[in-house]
This record gives sequence, C-alpha cells and structure tokens, in this order.
Amino acid sequence: MGWARAFGDPEVIRDVFNKHAVYQKPKSTPLTKLLEQGILSYEEDKWAKHRKIFNPAFHMEKIKDMLHAVHLSCSEMVSQWEEAVSTKEPSTELDKWPYL
Repeated sequence: MGWARAFGDPEVIRDVFNKHAVYQKPKSTPLTKLLEQGILSYEEDKWAKHRKIFNPAFHMEKIKDMLHAVHLSCSEMVSQWEEAVSTKEPSTELDKWPYL
C-alpha cells in the first residue's frame, strides 16, 4: 500500500492540507485502487473541488455544535470498554472494531 505518515502538530497538518500539490499520494496497485476510491485518494483539481464541497461541514462553528454529541458518544463508548475489561484478570483483550 505504501508509506503512511502521522502528524500531530496542527501547523504541520494545516500545511499538508493547504499545500496538497507538494504532498503527493503514493501510486496505487490495481487492488488498492479498488479500495481507495474517495476524497482521500483524489489529487489536485479533483481533490480541491471536493474539498470545497466538504469544507463548510468542518467550519469551526459546526464542529463546536457537534462537540457535546461527540463527548456523550465517546463517554458512552469508554464506559462500555471499562465494563468489558473490569475483570480480575491481569490483562484483557478488547475488540475495538465493532466500535468504529
């Protein structure tokens, strides 16, 4: 599939999103092309067009409006996880996939 990079610094993330032509995505194999169709795999003009469409949904005020619902959902999920691992065993395996 290629290299993956993770960024935690907000300035670096902003730079990557705003200078998309500089940060090219890796070329795909036929299998990955089937799996990766979507905005994350778009390049240049197609990416910019779709970003313009999606951008209003991620305006700071919209995100602030969703904060309470996200907090409640995460709190409920953490409570379920705590209950699932509250055994007396020294370690517990938790399948996170159903929660995604």
